[in-house]
Amino acid sequence: MKAIVTSLGQVSIVSQPEPVLSDVSVLVKTIYSAISPGTELGIIHNKTEIPHALGYSAVGEVLDVGSTVTDIKTGDIVACYGGPYVHHSEILNVPRTLCVKVPEGVSLKEAAFVGLGGIAIHGVRRAKLQFGESVLVMGLGLLGQIISQVCYQANYQVIATDINPIRCELLNNYNSNVICLRSDNNQQIKNRIYEITENFGVDAVIISAHSTKVGLIDQALDYVAPQGRVVVVGNIPTSYSRERFFQKEADVVISRAAGPGRYDPQYEKQAIDYPKSYVRWTEGRNISEYIRLVSENKIKIDHMITKEFHFHNAQEAYQTLQEDPTALGVIFKYE
Repeated sequence: MKAIVTSLGQVSIVSQPEPVLSDVSVLVKTIYSAISPGTELGIIHNKTEIPHALGYSAVGEVLDVGSTVTDIKTGDIVACYGGPYVHHSEILNVPRTLCVKVPEGVSLKEAAFVGLGGIAIHGVRRAKLQFGESVLVMGLGLLGQIISQVCYQANYQVIATDINPIRCELLNNYNSNVICLRSDNNQQIKNRIYEITENFGVDAVIISAHSTKVGLIDQALDYVAPQGRVVVVGNIPTSYSRERFFQKEADVVISRAAGPGRYDPQYEKQAIDYPKSYVRWTEGRNISEYIRLVSENKIKIDHMITKEFHFHNAQEAYQTLQEDPTALGVIFKYE
């Protein structure tokens, strides 16, 4: 079995032993896996010496199931999320809590983005918005695009910003009612916010950018309403002005991955689900919600898939992401 790893800033394909099925897991033959550009390029640039598996989001065909798995069977198509169980690899061994059946007729390429979908949905939940409230999404990479779509479907008033006009066009192709502005025009952003919120400010700002730039949270605090909420989904410096923070009395919160259960070995490795009555939206239920929205054509990803590479052309795929500013959704195929 082969998998994609990075070491010392280089990407390579290595041979690994096939994973061993456990009582609570599902063995999956990968059909597509999606690259998460911000996360994976960040790992590559860190130049770790020990080889690190890349990827966390895929779709494939079930080869076998553990003895306790009763609702998935061999031959089913499932979408899977979460390292170290899911990565760019030919065969995956995934705990039952981290995979969801894909209904017939759903695009497998769109299903492969289930990890990003779950992360986006959890980020929106962290904003704690109510029906009809307003939200500003800062950054329109894949994550920001999905977040904006989820917010629109939840009937929030959505404003989105990005420095790249092509990304604004992509969002407007999804729905022209979403207001999309260039992120370097601060006054225009403020004017539109005040226009739709009656000079109050947006109820929440979701930062989905991946950047080393300091000051993004300060910008968000300028845009958010008093006692509003700033949600950090992307990877950015978390320094900000105490004075702006104090004046707005806003909440600044981090959104961790796809939701409750992430990094909990009992939930993930042992596949012990949290009771729904106590934890309504776990990471497993969030990825399931993503698949439901895709199946109902409420979230659209296909138009954002700009490049498709065979699994064996991994180096070319990551080089494209680093060099081509128009590259957004990049996907590996395995057959």
